[in-house]
Amino acid sequence: MGKLCPASCGGIAACVLAVVGVVRAQVPDSGLDWGLCPGYPDADLTCASFPIPLDYHNASIGYGHLLVVKANAPSGDPKGTIFMNPGGPGVSGLESLATDGPALLNHSGGVYDIVSWDARGIGPYTFPGDVFCLADEEYDSFWNGSIEVTGVNWLGNFTIQTDLDDFYKQAPVIDAQYRAFGEKCLQGPNATTLPYIGTAATVRDMVAIADALQGPGTPINYWGLSYGTIVGSWFINMFPDRVGSVILDGVLDATDVATKQSYLLWRTQISSAEDVYNAFANACGLAGPEECALARSQGATGADVVNYVSEAIKTVHDHPDSSNVSMLMLRAALYSGLYQPQTWAALANETLASDIDIILNSSTTQHTQGGLLKRGTFSANHSYTEPAVVCADSVDADPNLTINDIFDEIVNVTRSVSPSFGAFWPIPWHRCSYWPVRAVERYQGPFNKTLANRVLVIGNSYDNATPFFEAQHIAEVLGNQAALVRQNGFGHTSIYQYSTCTANIIQAYLANGTLPSDQLTICQIDNSVELFPHVSSSSVTVNNTGIKE
Repeated sequence: MGKLCPASCGGIAACVLAVVGVVRAQVPDSGLDWGLCPGYPDADLTCASFPIPLDYHNASIGYGHLLVVKANAPSGDPKGTIFMNPGGPGVSGLESLATDGPALLNHSGGVYDIVSWDARGIGPYTFPGDVFCLADEEYDSFWNGSIEVTGVNWLGNFTIQTDLDDFYKQAPVIDAQYRAFGEKCLQGPNATTLPYIGTAATVRDMVAIADALQGPGTPINYWGLSYGTIVGSWFINMFPDRVGSVILDGVLDATDVATKQSYLLWRTQISSAEDVYNAFANACGLAGPEECALARSQGATGADVVNYVSEAIKTVHDHPDSSNVSMLMLRAALYSGLYQPQTWAALANETLASDIDIILNSSTTQHTQGGLLKRGTFSANHSYTEPAVVCADSVDADPNLTINDIFDEIVNVTRSVSPSFGAFWPIPWHRCSYWPVRAVERYQGPFNKTLANRVLVIGNSYDNATPFFEAQHIAEVLGNQAALVRQNGFGHTSIYQYSTCTANIIQAYLANGTLPSDQLTICQIDNSVELFPHVSSSSVTVNNTGIKE
């Protein structure tokens, strides 16, 4: 395990609050040298490389660099810059701006440049970049058919005894594999940089970039999405005097990350997942078979859609080797597809329709074996950036915690919170008890510092990855220093369903710091926003009587 702080600091708080002796990023006085973006030469984006110290408290550790990306304000006369972190953790700022840049520019009024970056642990252009622990050619043999690659085979609320027996048989297997995996990470190409991949360093990187672009000490405008709200919560408390206009959107509760064993956080993450799944199914039923392939007949209800998906899940459960679509693949496609409601039609008509057709109508098909790989090849498909960051940020592992405790929690979550997704495996939070290091600097509170400016906190009513009560709690912790907006829509973060109400609040806040005076503002999704053709988001509910297998 990595040390919590450099020896010169007296504990985490001292590390976080230290100002004297913090290493400055070595950047040219003139700022960044912008040019074409790798992989996106035709996008309306510019990129630059930005040098950083690996450890802001110890220059002798060495230096790295970040890929920084900018989307220029469409107005051509920007009023300023908004720094944006898309979350994940592990989501590329470059890829995010290439895909979500137009939505972010639109929501912010088109008069601000938006700057993001591939944070530490992300991609081939930042160093430290993608986190590799296993070479491609040893991946399958290392995991050796465990639930790490097959997923957990369960139905409903996980009460079938054979399912439970098979699951708990995996406990000693995963325990041994995760211990060995931790050693592999310490022997891999990222071994020396793992302690320097974490959110505190990412916050300091952002401040250094802002210093280079805007000048030292200037207010920083920031929009954090998903895990980017952890970056935001840490930023406003590590640098409360630098807070400009800060938006926390799709909030992960930083107080939970700072106080709870990480395996307990999955329960919170999926607390609204069943509601979002219900909304997807209900919207599909309203669309009918002409617009949603999962609605198998005229008059199909959301319950009928759930039952049809459940039929496929049961088939995979009972015949796990009958097709190339595994339980892991099917549940992962469904859960991840719920994040962005504007893609629900494609999720239903392309991804799920194809997978379910293969499951229900194919005879036994053997999985195909890929071609031979070169020795020592590492590919982005096997990057472990997400656990590298969440575990680096997490509390120290409880030495008394066992893998059976984690498995017991998974069964409990499946039974009490989410029968559809509770036993999903692998989950980054579940690795943290075995992850071999923590970051050299972690911020663990307090989270209610006195800020230079008020903060805008946004949560969707039904978010399958960050339920609204997390946004509500962070707003409560900040007290009168925060304004809370509940966007009455579906999916993860506010940007995928347009609300004129939310956009107006964001634009007024960015323009002059104005925030709603009410303790809570509820914003409706615009009536023009559709989930399927001719099915407006505002017409869809989360009630559903389907049987979830």
